[in-house]
Amino acid sequence: MTHSFTDGLNSNLNGSGGLPDPEADAQFYNGVPAKRLVAFIIDVVLVWGAAILFSVLTLGIGFLILGFLIAVIDLIYRTLTIGSNSATFGMSLMGIELRTFNGDRFSMVHALIHTLLFYAMLAFVVVQLISVIMMGGIRYGRGLHDFILGSAMINRPV
Repeated sequence: MTHSFTDGLNSNLNGSGGLPDPEADAQFYNGVPAKRLVAFIIDVVLVWGAAILFSVLTLGIGFLILGFLIAVIDLIYRTLTIGSNSATFGMSLMGIELRTFNGDRFSMVHALIHTLLFYAMLAFVVVQLISVIMMGGIRYGRGLHDFILGSAMINRPV
């Protein structure tokens, strides 16, 4: 049996509110880890492209601070796109989006916290590996930063 899942969901499919159940509504989670990887690659290309373009437009000055520039552009990009659409451009292209523990789309605050936790995971190789393993192996396919927030990546409802 399939169900629809929309914004502002006050009660989920079993009446308790929250994210769709991975067993009862598997269509919301099918293929999400692979889509998430491709979305990440798309977002990296976009952010790096913006940083390189900025560096060229500043007559090369941006290249002196390229690492910092990439981090700032990425923080702004992820926070604004996830906060306004619950997905980055890469996620949108792949048809996935983030939802809070209660099934709502992300707010700007959720997006900022999610992005900062994402950076914390990236800063430590072992922690990032644990996060990637969790995405492929736990009930909602959550990374460690998703688990901490109680959020999940799902296939975008139609």
